[in-house]
Amino acid sequence: MTQHVTDMSWALRDLTESIQEIRFALVASSDGTAITAHGTDRDTSDRFAAVVAGLQSLAQPVAQQFPKDRGQLRLAMIEVDGGHLFVVRAGTETYLGVMAEEGLDQGLLGHKMRTTARQMGDHLGTTPRQDEHSG
Repeated sequence: MTQHVTDMSWALRDLTESIQEIRFALVASSDGTAITAHGTDRDTSDRFAAVVAGLQSLAQPVAQQFPKDRGQLRLAMIEVDGGHLFVVRAGTETYLGVMAEEGLDQGLLGHKMRTTARQMGDHLGTTPRQDEHSG
């Protein structure tokens, strides 16, 4: 996949600074590549980009069970002792992931993530990689 290179770190910074329980936020492609991140180092963002891609991949068959709608992931969440990972669709084959500590207002975070994803939507996305052997 070829990524459209766009600096969306401002949106992630605004999101992470808006809720104190957010540890970090990142944008990942569906193939697990970290596109941009805020609040974490490169190794962690690369590792969690793969987790975000895996979670969206697992959630997609569930979304497709509701054919009246478009069958698109809106929100996936993992809750563990100490915190949560939230994932929303941010663009074409692009996902916003947020790692947050316990005690946050989950509804508020979900709303802010969807708002951030809409802000970034037209700027983010991936397109299929072109076959090197095609003319």
